[in-house]
Amino acid sequence: MTPNDEITAVRKPLDQYIKGHQTRKSDVMRAAFLPTARIEAIAANGFSSLDIDTFCGFFDGIPATDETKRIRTVDSIDVYQSVAMARVTLIHGITKFTDMFVLLKQATGEWKIANKAYHSETIG
Repeated sequence: MTPNDEITAVRKPLDQYIKGHQTRKSDVMRAAFLPTARIEAIAANGFSSLDIDTFCGFFDGIPATDETKRIRTVDSIDVYQSVAMARVTLIHGITKFTDMFVLLKQATGEWKIANKAYHSETIG
């Protein structure tokens, strides 16, 4: 694969993650992640660490009422062999989330999100 092909392949689970947010469907979200993935952050009430089952349990299949106003962008992707890092920004109303992902290339050549760490802040 060329470097551009690899970036395109890494982007697939990131786009799947974004689609999971848009649709709020847990199966769509889960498809982006490895089954052992963790989602972690330092939140207002301290350290938060969720397994993928708990994280996907928050997605009820009902899109947010302000979905058409939400903004989500893939800001960067860095690939080295079978590991990649990516940053995604999500703006949901007055809250901005910066998600940092570690992705791993599977034996099949498919990329999956291994872990997500995020930061959230109020922007207005």
